[in-house]
Amino acid sequence: MKKWYLIKTKPRQEKKAKQNLENQGYEVFCPIAKINDKLVVLFPGYLFVQLNNKTQNWAPINSTKGVSHFVKFGSNFAKVPTSVITFIKTNKPITADKYENLNKFKPGDKVQISVGPFRNYMAIFKCHKPDERVILLLNLLGCEQSLSIKKESVITL
Repeated sequence: MKKWYLIKTKPRQEKKAKQNLENQGYEVFCPIAKINDKLVVLFPGYLFVQLNNKTQNWAPINSTKGVSHFVKFGSNFAKVPTSVITFIKTNKPITADKYENLNKFKPGDKVQISVGPFRNYMAIFKCHKPDERVILLLNLLGCEQSLSIKKESVITL
């Protein structure tokens, strides 16, 4: 039975590793989305490969150009459930939209907080954080304070 496994690639060589693995007959999935007219790898440094552990020869994979190694947890290869691969494939357009909207704010932009206790306060955008949050610089009582807030709670001026 075929299962998906996680492979670590060499830095910025996901496309090369994918092509070389496909040339050897392996089924490979490398999520790529078009963001701001540029093709972007959604999981930099990683590929998914579907293998049958009973009939396929895994040995050539580690020596394939662009591939670093199989991801392992202890002595077990990292298996990725098919449902996760399906989820990634079906949600790729949504993910691309989120990445495109990340560039909405640039460091130094003046923004306004739209909800919460700091509603209608003006702030300076500092940077993006994981989990759909941003860091703002807010002037409170004559001191500049950092504030982590949900990205959708901020509007540009």
